[in-house]
Amino acid sequence: MQHTFTRQELYDLVWSTPILTLAKRFDISDRGLAKICARYQIPVPGRGYWAKIEAGQSASKTPLWKIDNPTLETVHIGGNKPLVNPYVAFAIEAAAGTVMKSKEERRARAVPDQPRNVAEQEVSSSAPKAQVVFEPVRRPHNSVAGLVAALRSAKPDQHGEVSVPGVRVHKTSIPRLITFLHHLALALDQRKITLSHGEKGMRTEINPDDVRLEIGEERRREEHIPTPAEQKRHDEHERRRDIARRRGQWVSYERFWPEYDYIYSGKLSLEIQNWAQGARKRWKDGKHQSLESLLERVADGILFHLAFEKARREEREAEERRRSHMAHRRELHKRRQDREGNRLSFLRQLAEYQREATDLRTTIAKAAEFLPQVSSEYRRMIEWAKQRLAHIEAQNQLDALRSKLCEQNLFPDPDDLHDPEGDPAPPKNPWSY
Repeated sequence: MQHTFTRQELYDLVWSTPILTLAKRFDISDRGLAKICARYQIPVPGRGYWAKIEAGQSASKTPLWKIDNPTLETVHIGGNKPLVNPYVAFAIEAAAGTVMKSKEERRARAVPDQPRNVAEQEVSSSAPKAQVVFEPVRRPHNSVAGLVAALRSAKPDQHGEVSVPGVRVHKTSIPRLITFLHHLALALDQRKITLSHGEKGMRTEINPDDVRLEIGEERRREEHIPTPAEQKRHDEHERRRDIARRRGQWVSYERFWPEYDYIYSGKLSLEIQNWAQGARKRWKDGKHQSLESLLERVADGILFHLAFEKARREEREAEERRRSHMAHRRELHKRRQDREGNRLSFLRQLAEYQREATDLRTTIAKAAEFLPQVSSEYRRMIEWAKQRLAHIEAQNQLDALRSKLCEQNLFPDPDDLHDPEGDPAPPKNPWSY
């Protein structure tokens, strides 16, 4: 059975009922419940908390942390596990929202052709995409000019393949690829995405987040069938080797054709390398659609992945800020504990002085009765006791106490170690995994 709570509701439960008892109620292990609390950033009582409660002592509660991730506000316990990690779900939702907002902005900027009714729009959107062919471009977009120059100057290999970082296609596909890259750059411009090329390949960027692209051409490998000319050269070479063997000579073996031929299909594909979980990462030519007809989807897909990267980065930064905040709070807590020890030591020393002063006064008063009869050594002891009493009384003077308190900063106002959130959870909580 699945139980659903808000973070606040589950927080109230784990701080009102021992986690072992609560886990039995949900029919899961206490370790599993602790993991759920950790995943949804819900603090749980530390070691000794329930012992203090049972003993009637006061025990501080760690407040519920504020979070910016809306998908973590609802907690599901038991039943089927969610298919997507809540952090990933949050990033996917944010990325989808970014793409939708971009579409609305482009739609608002575009000039409408003719108004169409809803039925016509539905038919248009459901109809298969026709093959799209772009006219060749003379001056490619500036963002791909360097890549275009590299493609045109690259030397094909023995199979006719041209390879530069991020691109691997046959030489006959280069004109089409250049045109596609030009239009892709224009589509990315509309989405405020920068396209660039470097030693590590193609990269799209919305600073500071980037997504790497790779374009390839489908090919298949077939065993090479030698041509008549190749076979003739091979047979002639074998005849010379046979003659050389008869004469006791040696002629090395030579190959006159490759073992395999690579057949390039002309079908291009674009793939995102650092891709978002669960999102489409590859687009390619098909039977009824070309990469050109998928241009808008490709550009929106790149935008989705960039928005996903941004959401995950911001999430990691928020988590790091939370960790730093908790580390700062724990440091304050440690310093408060150290200060409490110093306060106790100061008070104990003050009480010890007062007890010693009382004892010395009693001793000096009693000794006054025997002074005429005692030895000079006894008199010197009493004089030393009077000096000791004067020193202790000086330590107990208000000005001296105020000076020591200020020097040791035991009771500052305002308190620089105050934590408005209370005492944090222990850094090594036995229930946190």
